[in-house]
Amino acid sequence: MNTTDIVPTLGVVVLRNNRVLLVQKKNHPDSAWQLPGGKIELGETLIQAAMRELYETTNLHTNEADFRTLEPVWYATITKKYGTRRFSFRCLVCASHAGEAVETKAAVPQWVDISEVGTLKLVPNTQAAILAAQKP
Repeated sequence: MNTTDIVPTLGVVVLRNNRVLLVQKKNHPDSAWQLPGGKIELGETLIQAAMRELYETTNLHTNEADFRTLEPVWYATITKKYGTRRFSFRCLVCASHAGEAVETKAAVPQWVDISEVGTLKLVPNTQAAILAAQKP
């Protein structure tokens, strides 16, 4: 598999009062929890994609200055009804936002206590990204 076979995706970690914002995407077959995010579209910068995906999945508004990028890039191989694909997963931390997280056409958001994250069914790399986001 070469790098053109890898689907570039991102997740946005939004923390508030020892809670993290997670979503259940309506098109996800097993209702696993994940960070707001999705596929990076051709021509988008990482931050442009983060702003768009955060809005599409939670209705939160942000500015480019609200984000910092986490390292490393994570990878996952996922099998769905259309077949098996390999995904790269970049993560950003959102320092501030405007509005309240509400259900959108794409997802149902929920603030989850960080201590409960390990008990949830999560998509790959979600818990590692949340842990990385808590480090300065």
